[in-house]
Amino acid sequence: MPVSELQAVLFDMDGTLVETESLWQEAEVLTMAAYGSTWSDEEQHFALGGPFGRVVEYMAQKAHADPTDVAVTLVDAIDQLMSSRPLPIQPGIAELLAEARAAGLATGLVTNSFRRLISIVLKSTGLQFDVTVAGDELPENKPHPMPYEFACRSLGVDPVATVVLEDSMTGIASATAAGCFVVAIPHMAVIDAAPRQLIVPSAKDVSLGLLRELLAQ
Repeated sequence: MPVSELQAVLFDMDGTLVETESLWQEAEVLTMAAYGSTWSDEEQHFALGGPFGRVVEYMAQKAHADPTDVAVTLVDAIDQLMSSRPLPIQPGIAELLAEARAAGLATGLVTNSFRRLISIVLKSTGLQFDVTVAGDELPENKPHPMPYEFACRSLGVDPVATVVLEDSMTGIASATAAGCFVVAIPHMAVIDAAPRQLIVPSAKDVSLGLLRELLAQ
């Protein structure tokens, strides 16, 4: 199969697949409050997309707390919020995923979030993927290319013939470094134009036909 022919569509989770960034912000506020500290909108922007370890280290340093304790508190907080709140699928995502699966393309979910959080999202949304990659199962997280490289290897597809949907600079950096084409959907971050990248308001503006045209150019 020529590399210009679309082989796979991969999705980020938080902010791209489902609207959970507001829940992450709430979890971060609750976590810092538990240690007698605060969490600002600017700090939430810093945390957008992770990686988890970087965010926890920052939180622990600010709160003068043990990073392991902070990590446990944060994951427990986001787990409770995601388990008890609706997880709206972002506009156009379910339709694009269904179109890709109907066409026989490989699909994947690639996130810095932990496996337990992926399970919550998949149960809540009913969405299905050929492979899911969790942030607590690889030695490197986004912005490192490893998560997307691992997904492509698992699916047996060429990264150059793979399109990734992302909403943060952390995820975009990971997908780009892996060699994938990126469809950027700004949610809470400002995203600048770059080669092999398309910026759209939402996944409603994306179709399989468009993705095939982009790779063929």
